[in-house]
Parts: sequence; C-alpha cells; structure tokens
Amino acid sequence: MDMATARKLWIHCNSCFVHFIDKKNILFLLACQHVICEKCVTANLGRTPSDAPTYTCPMCKKQVRGRQVNNSLPTNLKDMFHPEPWIDGLAHDFITSFQKAHFKSLDMHIARKERATNKLDKDLELAEKICRKHYLENHRLRMERKQLEFQLQKVRHQAHLRKREALRRKMRQRTESHNPIKERNANQHQHQQIRKRPASVNLPKSTITSFLHNNNHSFDL
Repeated sequence: MDMATARKLWIHCNSCFVHFIDKKNILFLLACQHVICEKCVTANLGRTPSDAPTYTCPMCKKQVRGRQVNNSLPTNLKDMFHPEPWIDGLAHDFITSFQKAHFKSLDMHIARKERATNKLDKDLELAEKICRKHYLENHRLRMERKQLEFQLQKVRHQAHLRKREALRRKMRQRTESHNPIKERNANQHQHQQIRKRPASVNLPKSTITSFLHNNNHSFDL
C-alpha cells in the first residue's frame, strides 16, 4: 500500500464502516458532516427533477443535502479530505476537527472489533476445553462399553455352554431310561445283591441279666 492510499484509510462510512479505498460502495458527504455510504443513507427525491435530493442521515436522523465523495466535489468540500491541510494554508482548524472526529469514530470501531475478537477468542478457547473434556469422557465411556460388551460375550458363551451341557445330560438320562438291556442288567444285578445278602437275625433290642423267678411255693424255714 502506497502512502497516498494510506492517507485515505480514515475515509469511511460512519454507519457500516466500509472504506472509501475499497471502491465497493459510493460514499456521500452530508451537510451534517457525516460520511455515509449509499446502502446506509436514505435518499429523498425532490418535488421536481431539478430539485437536489435530500438524504436522511442514519446517525443524527436529520434530512440534509449531500454530495458524492469523489474528485468532482466543490473545492471547499474536497479540502475537507485534504491529507495535509496545514501546509496549503487552509482553514485547517475546521478541517482538522472534521478529520479527527472521523479518526476517532474509526478508532472506536476498531476497538469494538478488537474486544469482540478477544471475546470470541476466549469463547473459542473455552469451547475447545469443553470439547476436549467431552471427547475424553466419551473415549472413557467407549472403552467402558467395549469392556462390558466383552464381559457380556463371555457370559453369553458360558451360558450357552451350560445350556448345551444340561441338554446333553438330559438326553443321556432319557436314553438310559429307555434302554431295556441296561434296565434288565440293572434288575439282575439288584437280584444278585439281594441273594448274596445274609439272612437277618432278629436279636432282642436289649438283654437284661437277673434272677430267675420260679413259681411261688412259699414255706417256712
């Protein structure tokens, strides 16, 4: 950026802060000393085509005359944008106060943007911390879920094995109960065991030793 362009950086719309050097919008210098672009200003046409239009300033809400900011401005208005009014012996007090007001407006806008940017940076930093915390928590939950799924698979496998073993045992018992050869062998074995068993002897439950009592033949000695 050359010096001539840098000296025009302060020329901007007082409402939306679009810059004159961007050449995106037409800027108007209003009689209320505000510089407003064509998108922010409201033009009020005159009663006849020869009447100059008036503009409603969005800053002070006044209806004033205005001229487009370009090289076709009258000399007294163009001098208000002079980069060095004190050199050419201009009425630089009025021009300097005009330019200082616009410099101040631009500085305040830049300060607001910086505060908003700093706030956004802090919000982004906080959001990043929260996202990182949620990510770690979700990672922990995913690992815990995998462990639980593995344990669930183990339990299901053990339950399946037990079910198969119980079904196999049930089938074995059913097969044995319906096998006549094994049943006959079991009955023969049971009869043989009964035959080999010694005869039981009925013994008195208790034996009491005492004198024998014969019939009573009483007599005197």
